[in-house]
Amino acid sequence: MKWRSHISIGKAIADALELPPGERKAFLEGIVEPDRHKERVTGPGYSYRVSHHHPSRRVVMLHVWMARRSFLRNNSYLGYRHLGMALHYIQDKSTSKGFLGMSHDRREEALAELEVPAEAIERGFRKYLSSPEFVSRSLKLTRPEKDIHQIMAQASFRSAAVAAAITDLRRPSGLEQKLRALHRSHLLVYVPLAIGSLAIGISLSLAWWNPIPLATGTVISLIVLVRDRPYRQLGKVALWHGLKMH
Repeated sequence: MKWRSHISIGKAIADALELPPGERKAFLEGIVEPDRHKERVTGPGYSYRVSHHHPSRRVVMLHVWMARRSFLRNNSYLGYRHLGMALHYIQDKSTSKGFLGMSHDRREEALAELEVPAEAIERGFRKYLSSPEFVSRSLKLTRPEKDIHQIMAQASFRSAAVAAAITDLRRPSGLEQKLRALHRSHLLVYVPLAIGSLAIGISLSLAWWNPIPLATGTVISLIVLVRDRPYRQLGKVALWHGLKMH
């Protein structure tokens, strides 16, 4: 997707959010930043450029979390910049490269002539949930399209929905009470079960001089903790709303 398309969608979202000039500028700069400076992922022994049409969900969610945390800390300039970068990848992911990329340039040229569908932007701001799971699923559901009208409609809708999800800082009622209840359940049930399984495995291994009980106990304790899925999911929701699990 060309800059003209990215910026057109960005301006429509900025209008819907009624952004003041400073935040609007940061947002629109962020939405083209991945094309200006090719983002790379580096680590021990590897370095690769982030694909725009098949972006790593981890990379996109990193920008999502950076944006969300910045908004929670009242750093709206940095928040909108990272939001723009996340939306860039969602918009590019909506655009099919076609067979061997041969129709890619023509498709993007035609796409740049389209107006942003106001209905798609409005629908995105209506149909969203302010949660990390919603954003992650939105990214997963974004599919490369070949028809330019479908590309623009999907990119506009997904961008608006994700923008609304990240910028909505309202905290669900009863969230803190639910966090406390789940934390108590985790401490009283899952943690003792995990520790007990591990302790039994250690004692049996020492008694029989056999490593199998220890390995079995370790696996069981890990399974017990992993199966406490509601606690782990709520932990992400807590971070999303600026709360800590105690």
